[in-house]
Amino acid sequence: MKKIRILALLVIVVFIAEVIMSSGTADFRRGWNSAGNSRELNFSTVDISIKAEKTVAVDSLFNSAIQQNVPCWMASMETEIQPSFVNKLILALAIPFVFFALYGFYCMVRVVISVSRGKVFTRENVNRMRLFVYSIILLGICMETYEYLLHRDAVSQIQFSGYELTSYGLTFSWFSFLILALFTEIFAVGVKMKEEQDLTI
Repeated sequence: MKKIRILALLVIVVFIAEVIMSSGTADFRRGWNSAGNSRELNFSTVDISIKAEKTVAVDSLFNSAIQQNVPCWMASMETEIQPSFVNKLILALAIPFVFFALYGFYCMVRVVISVSRGKVFTRENVNRMRLFVYSIILLGICMETYEYLLHRDAVSQIQFSGYELTSYGLTFSWFSFLILALFTEIFAVGVKMKEEQDLTI
C-alpha cells in the first residue's frame, strides 16, 4: 500500500506540473498577455510547422566555436490568424469538458484512497476509473479538433514566400489514452469475474 501511495503522489505532482507547463497553458498566458488592454479578441495565436522550398536560400547563424557562419532553416513559426466560427464554438464547448476532466481526476484520487484502505476490486472503483479515463479522452478529442481546425485555418490564410506549411500532426499522445482505456476495461472485466465468483461461492 505504501508503494501505491508514493506512486499516486508522484502522479498528482506530475499531472499538476504538466498542466502548469503544458503548451495549452503557455498559449493561454501568451494570448492573455498579447491582448493587453485591447478588447478585440478576433485573432488566435498559432504555432505552425513549415518546410522551406528547394529554391529558397538558407539563412546563416554565427557559430562562435568554429568562428564562422553556419546555415540554418526555419522549421516553425508563430503567427496570428482569424479562427473560424466552428473553431470558436469548439473552444467554448471545451469549457465543460475541462470541469468534467477535473472531476475525473478527483475520481482517480478517490480510487487511490479506496485502494489504500484495502477496497480494490469494487464496482465503485471501476466507475471512478472510467470517469477519469473517458473524461480525459473527451477533453483530448475536443482540443485535438480545435488544434486541427486552427491548423486548417492557418493553411488557408497564411502565405509565406519560399515556405510551405506541413501537414497536421497529432498534438496529444493518443496511444497513452487508449492504453489507459484498455487497462480500465480489463480491470472492469476482472471486477465482474470476481463478483460472479463470489456469487457462485
